Amino acid sequence: MTPRQVSAEQALRQRAEALALERAGKTPGDAQAPSPEAASRALHELRVHQIELEMQNDELRRTQEELEASRARYFDLYDLAPVGYLTLSEQGLIREANLTAAELLGVARGALVKQPLSRFVLREDQDIYYMHRKALLETGAPQAWEMRVLNKDAAPFWVRMEAAISPHAALDADGVSVWRAVLSDITESKRAERALKTTNAELQEFAYALTHDLREPLRMVVNFTQLLSLEQRGKLGEDADQYIAYSIEGALRIEALLKGILNYWESTEREGDRLLPVDCNYVLPQTLSFLKLSLQESGATVTFDPLPVVAAKEIMLTQLFQNLISNAIKYRSAAAPQIHVSAERLEEGWLFSVRDNGIGIDPAQAERVFGMFKRLHGKEIPGTGIGLALCKKLVERRGGRIWVESEAGRGATFKFTIPTEGPA
Repeated sequence: MTPRQVSAEQALRQRAEALALERAGKTPGDAQAPSPEAASRALHELRVHQIELEMQNDELRRTQEELEASRARYFDLYDLAPVGYLTLSEQGLIREANLTAAELLGVARGALVKQPLSRFVLREDQDIYYMHRKALLETGAPQAWEMRVLNKDAAPFWVRMEAAISPHAALDADGVSVWRAVLSDITESKRAERALKTTNAELQEFAYALTHDLREPLRMVVNFTQLLSLEQRGKLGEDADQYIAYSIEGALRIEALLKGILNYWESTEREGDRLLPVDCNYVLPQTLSFLKLSLQESGATVTFDPLPVVAAKEIMLTQLFQNLISNAIKYRSAAAPQIHVSAERLEEGWLFSVRDNGIGIDPAQAERVFGMFKRLHGKEIPGTGIGLALCKKLVERRGGRIWVESEAGRGATFKFTIPTEGPA
């Protein structure tokens, strides 16, 4: 250390001591001059303390820089997010918005503050907005809904709004109660949804008309081929008789398929019927009366426990019972079919079971049997492969599920659920 540095440190020390004495109410004369050893120790302590302060300052500076960088990253994520973020007061006034929300609404971000969000909601959808905002503020439960909003530079467009009240940030910087919302533009998905519905409706109409119109000429083919078989049997040779029989069999299979497809559409695409209480103790015997001939020919016995009243459509339950019981008869073993129908209460609704003693199903095929036109036994057991697909569609439209529990050669139990509440 140079003499000048020593002198500067001594002068600093003297000024610091004088200031300390002054604060203590003493004068410099009251203090004893420190010894050289004490002065050296004090200077060392000062140097160490100075270095500590410098290190602390460096650490604080680095922390501040990291905080600033993190803050910048946060604001980039917030402002440039693909969805709009809004903070709103209880009255629905916009307190804060990110850049995406401002772009969606077509207004500068600064100009959005203190504007009511309702100003941007299409008049026809105002009730939807107010209803969900009211529910959010009264119950505190998160809300999500779809509505149309206005952009001053464009036509109305669809958004999905998800709103919640954060328990840790229920007040903004001014102490105002607030709630948060996420705004997503779903215009394209809505447009695609409408286009898909239109296409499906047109396709269904075309397919229905085609299927319906094919049945009449097909019936003519069957009838005239059967007449040909009766009139020419034995006259054209054994091979010709066999070919005619194959033709009739194929035409009848096509007719059965067309009828099955029509039943599938009619049963699953019908809209607008309200769910009503339906007593299964009435529906099942009615269904068995439709199957009377099949039951008699197969020697089948159908038993059932007391069944519940469920919210459903009667035709749906009739189709379910009819197809599942018909399947149990069709896929019977050497023994006479024994079929039992039962139901048990679940928390979410009712679980129905249709158990039989038939040939059973390989568990590996348990999912496949519900596919459209999926059959496991080829021509040895007649069928169209539509019945179980129809059951699956009916149950799922009602909000339930259907499955089978079985082993090959050990019978099968088809189970399906009917929720207490759910889609119609």
